[in-house]
Amino acid sequence: MDRKTIMLIVNPCAGRKLGEKQSEQVADWFQAGGADCSLYLTDKPGDGTDFVLRDGSRFDVIACMGGDGTLNEVINGVLRRKLNTPLGYIPAGSTNDFANSMNLSHEPHQAVKDILACRTEPIDAGRFMGKERKYFSYVASFGAFTKTSYQTPQSMKNLLGRFSYFLEGVKDLGDIHAEHKIIRTNGQTYAGNYLFGAFSNSRSIGGLVRYGEDDVDISDQRLEMLLIKKPACFSDLCGLLHSITHREYEHNPYIDFCRSDKFVVESDTATDWSLDGEFARSEKQSVISCIKNQINFIRPGNR
Repeated sequence: MDRKTIMLIVNPCAGRKLGEKQSEQVADWFQAGGADCSLYLTDKPGDGTDFVLRDGSRFDVIACMGGDGTLNEVINGVLRRKLNTPLGYIPAGSTNDFANSMNLSHEPHQAVKDILACRTEPIDAGRFMGKERKYFSYVASFGAFTKTSYQTPQSMKNLLGRFSYFLEGVKDLGDIHAEHKIIRTNGQTYAGNYLFGAFSNSRSIGGLVRYGEDDVDISDQRLEMLLIKKPACFSDLCGLLHSITHREYEHNPYIDFCRSDKFVVESDTATDWSLDGEFARSEKQSVISCIKNQINFIRPGNR
């Protein structure tokens, strides 16, 4: 029986540098499990995508180890190359929102076992059409705290994890302003001055926004849209925070929420976006859509 070939892409700088410490060990675990593993270490932004575009079609399985941004790069390579290759993920970042939504193991050896078992499930992905076409695994966002995902120093992420995003965002609170946007979807129009917006396929966004277990189906060909308007007064702000904390997204006048497969977002000016924590730019209009069953993802079995 031929041995399975695995492409292992590791970001050695993600999170607490677990990839740097354990990349060789992880490769050895794959080898010991009966697979031939080729190790690729990223050195700069975009390497994960480039590796997949160049060599991804040669392997039976593509696996990556790093944070949400590393997974984003690999997914962009897989979708641009139009590969149906099983994709495995060993979470080693600061927040690991996508891994938490998928109930993936955070223990590398167990994650390797799950990938070797190769139980796959087709899942949805997001497509962002701004200045260029890009893909995301779990969220496209704009506004407050969006910049922190790609501007927070890696050293702070490593030290403080999720809380580092909050601290970095608080530093810029004085600069946060509401952005006027019009969003059209399924014959409906949403308009307002929004502090934050997210189009997601995840039960957690940066640890700041959470959905319940039954609120998100990652394979239903829909994204969850959450838009937060600027409160008029302090009491309204308190009510808004209560709604966010208790996941009451559909019953607050400062929150616009819906589910859809496609959104057209119109802005007065060009907008900075974050796609899975990676920077993206759009002009005055961007189109965000859910593409069904585009990733042949490896999920854990019963443990």
